[in-house]
Amino acid sequence: MTGRAGGGRAGERAAARLTGAQAHARYEALVARAMTAEDPVAALRAAAGDPALPPALRRALIAADEDGVRMSALLVARLRFERLLRGSPEAEAWFDRDPAEFSAAFRRYHAEVPPTAFFPPGEAGLFRRWIEAQPGEQADPGHGQMQPASNAVVQTLAGAAAPAGPASDPRWRAR
Repeated sequence: MTGRAGGGRAGERAAARLTGAQAHARYEALVARAMTAEDPVAALRAAAGDPALPPALRRALIAADEDGVRMSALLVARLRFERLLRGSPEAEAWFDRDPAEFSAAFRRYHAEVPPTAFFPPGEAGLFRRWIEAQPGEQADPGHGQMQPASNAVVQTLAGAAAPAGPASDPRWRAR
């Protein structure tokens, strides 16, 4: 019993270091990260162990309805996907040409890049910067191997293609 009380006090001390606004900002960031996690319910449950959060916010994370969390995460992914395809003709062409490859890239992007864009051009800009930051090789999601990124769309999205690349296409630039 004393160990539990001591642990509770330590958590309360950590939470006491954050202002109410800081605690809520941290809570919101944890929820946002969970919405892009492969298992959003597990991510929320893990976030509930954050000792910097006040007990009430930790309890809120634990009490979140699992089906509601999963549905919310699916909606976040769907909205990002739609914004990206509406904001980037290159991404849309990639999806039309090779849906499996594009979907695998989108899943990695969605997991790695926090959702901060509200409109299609912003999502397209986030995706373009993510593509540009990728190493010269990409994982082959079907085989778990690394292979050269020879896909012309990847090169176009990264700005490697000449006149038709994103640098020369004003629709591609984030506004």
